[in-house]
Amino acid sequence: MNTPLNFPAPAAPLYVLANNVDTLTLVDQLSARLAQLQAMLAMTRSNAGEMFRRMDAEYQEHYLWACGMIADEARDLMRMVEGRSFAGADDRRERERV
Repeated sequence: MNTPLNFPAPAAPLYVLANNVDTLTLVDQLSARLAQLQAMLAMTRSNAGEMFRRMDAEYQEHYLWACGMIADEARDLMRMVEGRSFAGADDRRERERV
């Protein structure tokens, strides 16, 4: 499986998944990226947000750009997991008919 992951920065996919990647690995990567995004966004609000708002505007922009890229990657990973889940459900239904 050579599924390209798209990101806003590069003109072409930055990397592709290994042919033998399993769904659990995808879910692990998705969970990790969502936890990282949650931690990064926590720094933009409440008391921590005060420090964020004191940062130079360019640094704030880059920080939020990184958050957006993680969100895009998480969306791509979720689509792959969902695709496998639906494909697996179709396979199970087909086996039950036989």
